[in-house]
Amino acid sequence: MFITVLYGDNEHALFNIFCKIPVLLDCIKQNCHREIKAEIDLADESGQVKNLLQNQHCYASDILAERAVYILLGVNTKLGARLDSLSQPQGKVKKIHKNSASPSPSRSSTTDGKQNTSPHGKCKNTSTP
Repeated sequence: MFITVLYGDNEHALFNIFCKIPVLLDCIKQNCHREIKAEIDLADESGQVKNLLQNQHCYASDILAERAVYILLGVNTKLGARLDSLSQPQGKVKKIHKNSASPSPSRSSTTDGKQNTSPHGKCKNTSTP
């Protein structure tokens, strides 16, 4: 199981994803021909960031697709923390009342209180043998 990581000026490298995410990120830093001191992450070809730093307890194969191509990104940790805080729902979900001709209070509707979780936000398999 491997991925291709694009970096630099039209350069690429293959990496095994059957390992924990911190190990993969360290290997990427070491093998991309420059010393990267900032945090890194990967994005797929459509631009979706994989948020590997938030899933460091997972195996990379749980988050990344086998034989896929990813783009190496440098991550500003302050910006990443700010984006995470903005993406989290703030407070309780409010009820939405529809105006109706009937005075009956049973004609109000509420929004679904469930949070939509991305498949990249949690490990697929967290059980250990």
